Amino acid sequence: MAVTISNTTQFSNIDEINSEKASWNLKATVIRLWNVNDFNRMNSPFSNEMVLQDMDRNRIHATVKKTLIYKFKDQLIEGKTYSFQNLSVSINGGAYRTTHHPYKLNFQYSSVVKRIPNLAVDLSPFDFVPIANVVSGVYDTDYLLDVIGVLTGVGTEREITNSNGTTTKLNVIALEQDGHKLQCSLFGPYVDELNTFL
Repeated sequence: MAVTISNTTQFSNIDEINSEKASWNLKATVIRLWNVNDFNRMNSPFSNEMVLQDMDRNRIHATVKKTLIYKFKDQLIEGKTYSFQNLSVSINGGAYRTTHHPYKLNFQYSSVVKRIPNLAVDLSPFDFVPIANVVSGVYDTDYLLDVIGVLTGVGTEREITNSNGTTTKLNVIALEQDGHKLQCSLFGPYVDELNTFL
């Protein structure tokens, strides 16, 4: 059900978002926020990506393209709740999708972001999938997932070099949950983060 905040702005719930309208308004918490760097120029941002979650725990992916990062980068903070106005919609397709929502949102130059300071939403950003579902092939691998388990092994850290000569760190870890084992590859700063816990 849509929520009306003022006489002029109507906010939709995430599960109502579809391609029938070109522009959407919603209230949601930024539960994940990260930068995607240009693969050929690692210090140059390509986009800001985020996962938004509403009060009903519905989630949708949203993107700020490179040309608009300057406009929104200082307004968005992970864990904070906002009203978003004038976001466009597109199909959520391809591999490595962050949500199961059939659509994703895109920030436009006309988009408006306003922090809702008095609304504290205590929602976990995690949506754990049992390791058994991953290793059995039940889980659709087009979607990113959260797993939790006991760390049972850490590989040897090494550096890899891509085609343009940029190097990054790589390490493989092993997780176990209820007798099911899974290997995960960590790249770049996540290797350093792992090392601080060992």
